[in-house]
Amino acid sequence: MKTKSLLLIITLLICTTLHAEPAYTDEEKRVMQRYYELFSQPDEEKEFYVLNQQVKAIMEKRSGRQGYYVFRINEVTYEINMGRSSKALKMAQEVLKEMKEHGDNYFDMIYSTMGTIYEDRGNYKMSHYYNEKAINMVQPTDTIGKIGAYLGMANLESSNHPDEAIRLVDYILPYCRKYPNHYNYAQTMKALAYFFKNDTEAFFRTLREYNMYKGEHNLMDEQNDGIMQTINAILTNNHQAAISLINDKTLFTENMGYYDMLIQMYKLKGEPEQVIDVQRRKLNAIDSLNANLIFENMNQMNAEMEVNKAQQEVIKNRMYWLSAVLALLVVVMLLLLWRHLTRRRYQKRLLKKNQELEVALDHAKESDRMKTLFIQHVSHEIRTPLNVITGYAQIVNNPDYDLDDATRKSMLGDISRNTKAITDIVNELLELADGESREHYELNDDIAVNELCRKMINETESLNDGRLQLNFKSMVGDDYTLKSNRMALGNILLQLLNNAVKFTKEGSVELCVRELPANGGTEFSVTDTGIGISKEHQDLVFERFYKVDAFKQGFGLGLTVCLKMARLLGATLVLDKHYNKGARFVLTVHG
Repeated sequence: MKTKSLLLIITLLICTTLHAEPAYTDEEKRVMQRYYELFSQPDEEKEFYVLNQQVKAIMEKRSGRQGYYVFRINEVTYEINMGRSSKALKMAQEVLKEMKEHGDNYFDMIYSTMGTIYEDRGNYKMSHYYNEKAINMVQPTDTIGKIGAYLGMANLESSNHPDEAIRLVDYILPYCRKYPNHYNYAQTMKALAYFFKNDTEAFFRTLREYNMYKGEHNLMDEQNDGIMQTINAILTNNHQAAISLINDKTLFTENMGYYDMLIQMYKLKGEPEQVIDVQRRKLNAIDSLNANLIFENMNQMNAEMEVNKAQQEVIKNRMYWLSAVLALLVVVMLLLLWRHLTRRRYQKRLLKKNQELEVALDHAKESDRMKTLFIQHVSHEIRTPLNVITGYAQIVNNPDYDLDDATRKSMLGDISRNTKAITDIVNELLELADGESREHYELNDDIAVNELCRKMINETESLNDGRLQLNFKSMVGDDYTLKSNRMALGNILLQLLNNAVKFTKEGSVELCVRELPANGGTEFSVTDTGIGISKEHQDLVFERFYKVDAFKQGFGLGLTVCLKMARLLGATLVLDKHYNKGARFVLTVHG
């Protein structure tokens, strides 16, 4: 849907330019007409590129360098339509380089195109970055360029941030009134935003304005009409017609916009299973699109690092970290698999024959399920920071990108943070494996309780960064000591504090310690004012891989590791189900 929309914007730019030019010859008209016919015909690629050379020559002669670049960008758009976004991205970078070498100031056109390429890959952050650059680079006197840049951003924001899309369209609408086709497309973007906002009344009001304006100007627009008809069918519960329109390849290509339209339709129908299925297909599509690009970017990154020594060292270190993390991950997986197979062999020898077969079968099924779940979690959690590292590394190390110091520093910061995120994932896995292999901890440390708690508060502050109020409340003296394992106890408290900071948007996190004279134990509690844990999740929070918020980054192993470590200390760890102003976890270390 959105790739075709970009093509529409570029075509409108061309048509607007042509109105001011002398009449075309019959031969030029024939070439131009055939050229546009070939945009959606993959079997005629050779003829398309032959005609594209002719059209570029025509436009350069008539409209100068601007006309030439319009058709250079059309080549990029053609590759997007053919599903070859990796090639399209390389071609876009070549056009950008050519503009800089010739001193041509038409950057807004190529930045809008690059925004569409990343949008087509499902990379919203990079797409927003380039669309914003297009808006900032357009010349103040270039009304047509301004319309294209703003409508490109509105197209991107329509499903993600519909209110922002509406604001962008309302800003640019006055500029569109002189150009009926532009105005028509802007109204379609506004209607699409109202659809994703689920504002039915506003959509139908916009549809009436669209039809009235179209009739007044005698416009023929199958693409925009098709989008309007699709939304109208969904909102009037004519879902069969809507699905038929969505699957019409002349209206919607199978990209991110296609999936967003299906997801919104199933949300409005109240079919969560269908929503989940389409979201899964969308993620698979993003993975498939990004797989080749990741390796291409890594190779390109290595080549570019040889040019700049300082940047080479920075990126090389991160690549070493990545390789080490992946190697450690493979080792951990092999260790877990080896341990699992060993345990199963021993179980087969100990159980009776009839019970042995049944238990082995059940154990094998559970093993496959856990192994699949583990791989899914690893793939999902590693993929997101890898995409960020790869995407930003490509930009930071590409001399063609004009980045200011603040932007470069921000991107390097994101690379560092995501590298740390991968390291934290491996540390969680190693802690889980260590806990599984132990039977108990040595309790030989004399621990100054208040000193340990203050240390854990200070370490947590690095994650908190002043966002929340971190409090320590002690009901014992500074000379109060505890016989236990310092490392294990500290890790449990640090994990509980980090969890509290992670799931608290505002307010405070408090660590409290008190003595239990009745049983000679010590009680530690971590209390926050965060989102809390609803009743249906309270009995499951210590399960492996279980996460209350499936979209939060992490494996869902933190509390599992804490519970395991507590048991190895001979302690107990529970969730306080009576506390309802956030979450409170209570660790009791017995004397």
